[in-house]
Amino acid sequence: MKIVLFEDAKTHGERLKDAIAAVLGKDGEVLLFQPVSNASEDATYEIRLRRELSEARYQDTSLIVADLDLSGSDQFRGMSEATVRVVANGLDIPECSYARGDSRDAILEQSGEGREFVIAVSLASGEQPFASQVASIARGFGDIGERLPDAMLTTGKKSPGRLLATILQKAEYADKISLYASGDQNRLAKILRITSSAQERDRRLKCLLGYWLWDSVLKYPGVVVNAVAASSYLNILAESFQQDGSVQNLFHQARYRGPFAEAKEPLWWRGMLDDIVANSGAADGRDFASRQLNKEIGQSACCEDASKPAGFYCMLARKPVSFENSKAGLSWFPRGADLARISRSKYDELGPWL
Repeated sequence: MKIVLFEDAKTHGERLKDAIAAVLGKDGEVLLFQPVSNASEDATYEIRLRRELSEARYQDTSLIVADLDLSGSDQFRGMSEATVRVVANGLDIPECSYARGDSRDAILEQSGEGREFVIAVSLASGEQPFASQVASIARGFGDIGERLPDAMLTTGKKSPGRLLATILQKAEYADKISLYASGDQNRLAKILRITSSAQERDRRLKCLLGYWLWDSVLKYPGVVVNAVAASSYLNILAESFQQDGSVQNLFHQARYRGPFAEAKEPLWWRGMLDDIVANSGAADGRDFASRQLNKEIGQSACCEDASKPAGFYCMLARKPVSFENSKAGLSWFPRGADLARISRSKYDELGPWL
């Protein structure tokens, strides 16, 4: 793997480079982007940057990592992460941004309407967690790239959903994953326009499918669920599922271990959770866990009314929520994310923004 880091503070950039390199070990290298001294000043940033990244030193780049604030760059004074992303997209190189605090405004981070796919990470937890996350993102794209040629050889229609399901080795979830495409038509449209050689096609597909997996399929609860959404769906008190290892271990076979698994919070395949409960003959996840552990497990609690079982997940509060006390069907929710909702209080507070 080859990771190229864009950071306008040299000392800070060297520290981040060393931290990522330590995580990669012998699996790759990290380069701190340094433009050549005789770069033309009469061209736009996009043209200059594309020229730079096309040099031999940056060939076969696996991932570009760019600070959200690049205004202090000496030779690209005033350059932005958005410029880096545009050039990276044109070269079919995956790109992620980072910030020293929270990566992006919470509402804008959730809303996917009218924007490109993005991968954003944060330095708020420290350089070591940041480095581990960046390395995992690079490996995730690498895994997709390695599995893509075989996926392209499978018979049948090569829709984005079926391709991704094959890559994830979950062909049985192809229809469910395909539902996510119905909410991401604009962002997946590039797949339909790929007419280049097989090598260029696979490079572009790797980027598009990787972005889609990170920023949609793994983000919005439906085909996979995070710990809070899993507990809500299983009718288990969130604190019990998150803090009691014996409860969570009952569902370890359903853990998501595909691309980006180490860079994301723990995730579970929803269909496999269903199978575990159904095969036990239990009424729901709470009943199953109570029987297996021979103790009473608490019921999930709606964040709006704790007397009601939840079942769904509020994307803004990041808490369990009930059907009655939440709203679904927002335009930026992928159709496959049928567990994603907005709690009543959050919608009343932020409705005009949503």
